[in-house]
Amino acid sequence: MDGLSSLLGKLSLEDVEKLKLLMSLMPASQADNDSKEVVTLRVFMEEYKLLIQQNRSKNYFDSVVISFNHLIKYFKPQRAINSISLKDTESFITHLKQNIKKGYSVYYRTLKAAFNKAKDWGYVKENYFTRVKLPKRQKLAPAFINSDQLTTINSKIDNEVVRDIVVMGFYTGMRLNEIVNLKWKNVNLTTRTITVGDEEFVTKGKNQRFIPISDEAFQIFLKIQKSIFMNKKIYEYVFCKNNGDNFTGDYFSKRFKRACKAAEMDKGIHFHSLRHSFASNLAQQGVSLYVIKELLGHSSISTTEIYSHLNLDTLREAIMVLDG
Repeated sequence: MDGLSSLLGKLSLEDVEKLKLLMSLMPASQADNDSKEVVTLRVFMEEYKLLIQQNRSKNYFDSVVISFNHLIKYFKPQRAINSISLKDTESFITHLKQNIKKGYSVYYRTLKAAFNKAKDWGYVKENYFTRVKLPKRQKLAPAFINSDQLTTINSKIDNEVVRDIVVMGFYTGMRLNEIVNLKWKNVNLTTRTITVGDEEFVTKGKNQRFIPISDEAFQIFLKIQKSIFMNKKIYEYVFCKNNGDNFTGDYFSKRFKRACKAAEMDKGIHFHSLRHSFASNLAQQGVSLYVIKELLGHSSISTTEIYSHLNLDTLREAIMVLDG
């Protein structure tokens, strides 16, 4: 017994967790098996992070890491995942709301998705995150800019590639991840059409869409093609480094945010605001929400309806009915 105690004392926390997991897999009755199975938060976290890293975007993976850091700090890494009750979950969400007033809802949604997977894997019998209802928050109109503000922001950017990608975001409504992964095979300058999504690049909504190329975007494509012809180099990506590799989204989002600050723009403006600007400016010109939905690649019209209030002519016509 003394020898066993001495051996156990030399084991790391990770070794003990693995030992417990192995013991839970030993043949036994279902009741005994349920009581022996011990999967800690740390073990589940590492398994889930590996899954997300292989199948989702870097931004989502980073969100998962931050969310689990909050969870682990609150419950401790050695806590058995199946010992977390509904009351524990409610207490944790309350803790998040009190300490992270702006971002807690993102962590809640991320962890709810994670515990759905824990349920699929048999680590928990129920996902208690689905039973916690967050209070509804005031929906605010997305921040956007016009073409004059775009010019002002770009005047603060000294890198031509960054300026081109900013213009591309404003005049196509494409997500940053879609722009940096855009390949020449998906750009047809004859029909002036961009194809977003193919067998290699999967869009957020899993739907392929087609965007007509505006004059501003067309000039950028022509300029890049001319540069390629002069340098006698053929690249796969439209926007790429000197060695042909594509950029990361962070590279552009940080420089855009820096330019917005220099241009003294609203603090709520960030790179994704260019996508909102594309849709908002179309809505202001009376373009149908269904057309905007197709251009943005939304799976539901309800997502596009956040731009409905921007068609002021339609709203004025409604008020004129009362005046009449």
